[in-house]
Amino acid sequence: MVSGRTAKQGEGLEEGKTSAKYTESVNRVQLNPEDAEKLGLKTETSVRITTENGSVTVHWAPDKGLDSGTVFFPYGPWANQVCASSTSSTGMPLMKGIPAQVEASKEEVNTLEEIVEKLRRGA
Repeated sequence: MVSGRTAKQGEGLEEGKTSAKYTESVNRVQLNPEDAEKLGLKTETSVRITTENGSVTVHWAPDKGLDSGTVFFPYGPWANQVCASSTSSTGMPLMKGIPAQVEASKEEVNTLEEIVEKLRRGA
């Protein structure tokens, strides 16, 4: 799994981090279409991303530009659920090259408010 900024995310930030445009740009991962097919994913299916740091359910979209085996996850509250919080004194947590498992999920994608509440509870 790799994470980074996207143009759509930048557009969403112009409207604000609580805007629908921003939320839709960061609560979805991009997958190689062949990988998605192997996983039996349909466009309306959500996916669960699991790393040693946690797991989160998000939407997904195909991206023909991604190599097989690569998951792109835009920076944001959803990606933060599966990335380490430690910065190893660099000021930025490791957000690239994170081993991750991807699977189809029947769970709903949490809203921003639900993620914030989960963090408040320490869950």
